[in-house]
Amino acid sequence: MMGRGGIPGAIAALLLAAQAGFAYQTALPASGAAKTQAAPATPQAADAPISPATAPVDTVLVAGQDLIGKALFLRGSYMSNQLPYDTAGKVQGNPKSGDWTLAAMNVLKATRYAPGEIELEGVRVAIRYNPDAHEFQRHPIADQTMKVLIRADDLKQFRAMVAAIFSFGIDPALQRSTSLAWRHYFDPNLPWAPDALTGQTIYPLNGLPDQAKDVVPPVLAHKTEATFTDFALRDKVKGQVQFRIVVDANGMPQHIALTRPLGYGLDERAADTIATWRFTPAMRAGQPVASAIVVNLDFN
Repeated sequence: MMGRGGIPGAIAALLLAAQAGFAYQTALPASGAAKTQAAPATPQAADAPISPATAPVDTVLVAGQDLIGKALFLRGSYMSNQLPYDTAGKVQGNPKSGDWTLAAMNVLKATRYAPGEIELEGVRVAIRYNPDAHEFQRHPIADQTMKVLIRADDLKQFRAMVAAIFSFGIDPALQRSTSLAWRHYFDPNLPWAPDALTGQTIYPLNGLPDQAKDVVPPVLAHKTEATFTDFALRDKVKGQVQFRIVVDANGMPQHIALTRPLGYGLDERAADTIATWRFTPAMRAGQPVASAIVVNLDFN
């Protein structure tokens, strides 16, 4: 029965039950979430190792490792095997310089030596010219371990230091740093600086079609033998080096230019030796004249 203007008792009971159930259902998720919440993670010890997945990448070290396998040459052609550099890319101490064909390096390992310091470890490499292939070939000297210490605080500075310390291949800057004989090999058209031959007629006696026909060639009057470098002796390097030279009217060798190298530092030894040779000068109409000739020097 319904009361006047009221809600039947059964329906009122159902509404009360429904309201109670709604309150129960809306409270349950909060209660359930509290029951299933994960326990707080145990704090990591301060000295625990960082996971490799989250360890920061040492970009400077990676750049050092990227030098492995590159054809590197030391600018300055230093012969010391321990070469520390400052932050300006200047070598420390007073290492002796040698021939560029004995100053290459193969990097085998790069390590973080200290904060701001990367050490490159590898072996010295000698360069030998292969006349058949017409190319320079690298010959590692296994027992000549080299260590190069580079100081750099960031990747940009490290790359600048590497560019100051090494040549990647035989670049123009490396060519310009070599001796006159080598510079004229790399650029046969390179002019010679003004000297006593400037303005003189130089008669070519090199076997080419333009060779002077009315000039008696010079004659070698005094010859010394070139000495081997230690690395060439040890590796039993043999061969011939060829030069284009000018013999002046006094019989002195001038303008000594390399035309066919050998490597292992022997080309420079040969150029220095030829500079000590003396000639009876070429003659034209009974008068001594300057002449251009080709000379060979053998290392046997």
